[in-house]
Amino acid sequence: MISSLSVVKALRDVVYTTYLFNQYDIISTVCPVIAVGMVLVGVPDLKTFLQGLLWQELHLTAFEIQNQITGLDEDRISKPNRPLVAGRLTIATAQKIYIALILLSLWNSAEHGLLACSIFHLVSMIAYNEAKLAKYWISKSFVGSLGYMAYCWGVTVIYDHGRPLSQNSLIAVITSGLIFTTTGHAQDFRDRDGDAALGRKTLAIVLPQAFARWSLMLLMFVWTAGLIYFWQPPLGFALAFFAPCGIDHNQICFGLFSRSGSELILVV
Repeated sequence: MISSLSVVKALRDVVYTTYLFNQYDIISTVCPVIAVGMVLVGVPDLKTFLQGLLWQELHLTAFEIQNQITGLDEDRISKPNRPLVAGRLTIATAQKIYIALILLSLWNSAEHGLLACSIFHLVSMIAYNEAKLAKYWISKSFVGSLGYMAYCWGVTVIYDHGRPLSQNSLIAVITSGLIFTTTGHAQDFRDRDGDAALGRKTLAIVLPQAFARWSLMLLMFVWTAGLIYFWQPPLGFALAFFAPCGIDHNQICFGLFSRSGSELILVV
């Protein structure tokens, strides 16, 4: 007979393992995507918020499992606490969970009228991981941006109770993808040792360090200036939006300006 303590321990292990798979995405993906949805359509009720979070986690965890299966050698060097490297799961078990999550994400998307979005995410995920386009700097950030746009697309539609993306929302989602494409390599600075050991050629390795870091800051300023010109926020907001551009680029990933009606915020 299974004791209640065993059930609690099993659930705790599942939650913690899921956290380890998504640990590095909470700040760079989960929180910004949720913020984008809220900016574009407003703060949802608790039920809708959780539906959007569940939809995102099904897709994001599937991506991370396959990404970490294909990146075991890198994780042994750079991120030894990840579940597969740490021995919390076998690769065979992870593969089964990956397939299950894909099926669940497709079913969940069909319930929300987001099947096209889910298929779009699936194609970009396969291109990034199985097709190994993430190995090449010229394609890594672009393919990664497709997945990021899918997350913004899906969560925004769920928060808007199934309504298609408005024109403003579509502009914001596409803009977020363009920003990711041109600045997504910021995350590669922390993985330089692992990537170099595996012979990968990311921009953080190919470019001289000083140039790579200063060019990233320049891109942040250019994007910020361009989006401020496009959205025309109040002066105080505009000045505040420039501040993150000078933060240590080992820590930041990217910024996104989005507007819904007269509201405009910075998502970091």
